Amino acid sequence: MGIDKIEAFDYMLQLFEEWRDSHEELKNEPFPKLKAMKLLFLAAAPKEQGGSDLLDIFDNFYAMPYGPVEIDVYNAIQEDKLPSYTVNYKYIERKVDELYKPRNTAVWTGRGYGDLYNRIRDAVNDLKKKNEKLVLLNAFELVEITHRWSSWNRAMDFAEFMKQLSAKMPTDSIRDSSKIFDLK
Repeated sequence: MGIDKIEAFDYMLQLFEEWRDSHEELKNEPFPKLKAMKLLFLAAAPKEQGGSDLLDIFDNFYAMPYGPVEIDVYNAIQEDKLPSYTVNYKYIERKVDELYKPRNTAVWTGRGYGDLYNRIRDAVNDLKKKNEKLVLLNAFELVEITHRWSSWNRAMDFAEFMKQLSAKMPTDSIRDSSKIFDLK
């Protein structure tokens, strides 16, 4: 069994909430599912050419009409299977009002994944450094940003050619893509 990407995303959601709550105007607002999926992509992707990323964990991105989607995480959200969150039609909300506590830390550490939480925190912090205001954008503004990534455009072109609504985004394509983190 590999890294539990659903638990990893669950932890990432906590970090997104902390980031959101650092902006008084959004404090404790419900977290839209679409916004969470776009921030996941931007956090997982490398911030610089050849930079580190989380694409070894979040390794199943598909280009879809509203931008890149990590399909395994998307399915867990749709099936309301996040450990610390409940999911309704549009939003993801915390189940309990306490900080996330990883369930299988000993198992993860024993398998050499002890630095996973630090990697996730670093990825979110790197994204904040790239553009502190990303968390203030609405889901459709984030969609607009992800639509400017060449890896999404190439995969959507392929999907359209194949007369499909989505296509796999190869990890190397995401790593080699244009790196866009704002609406300019």
